Amino acid sequence: MPTPKLLLATLTSLATLATTTALPQPHHLTTRDTSLTLSDITYTSSEVYSTPAHLATYGGYISFNLSNPSISYITPCSARGVHLQDFFYGEITYTCDKPADTTAGVDAAATFTFSRPDNTFTVNQTWDSDGAIEAARGSGKVDLNCETTVWQNPNWTMGQLYSTTDVTCDTATLVIDASSD
Repeated sequence: MPTPKLLLATLTSLATLATTTALPQPHHLTTRDTSLTLSDITYTSSEVYSTPAHLATYGGYISFNLSNPSISYITPCSARGVHLQDFFYGEITYTCDKPADTTAGVDAAATFTFSRPDNTFTVNQTWDSDGAIEAARGSGKVDLNCETTVWQNPNWTMGQLYSTTDVTCDTATLVIDASSD
């Protein structure tokens, strides 16, 4: 059993150590007012019917490159939507790929949502800036110029494709004023 004198000496040493030892500082999240640029936005979708009543395959695809003036790299983002009709309804958050540039750091990340009915994006991006985690987020609507091509087999018989519907949009760019709201 330690004596009171030894116990007091140990506690005094620990108190001195605690006041002189630098503890690691936690990362702080700073939200930055900046802009997020979505370039080379590409949207396509396809529906294939094998019979008049059987949707055989379907899906939508959205992709873009994300950049902002606060960082030196471009983040590629893409997603496949599988909801019928418009494929994307803004309720699913998709994670962008990590930038290929190794200077991005392990804390670099970006996510987005996309709603095809109104062509609205919501984007959230974080990155490491000298030990502090910075963030930018915002929403914006892109004007997509799309062409829909519909083909229907006029002499359809069982075992053949009945119809296809393809939507292809011209590439577009969207600049979002990002902030803390």
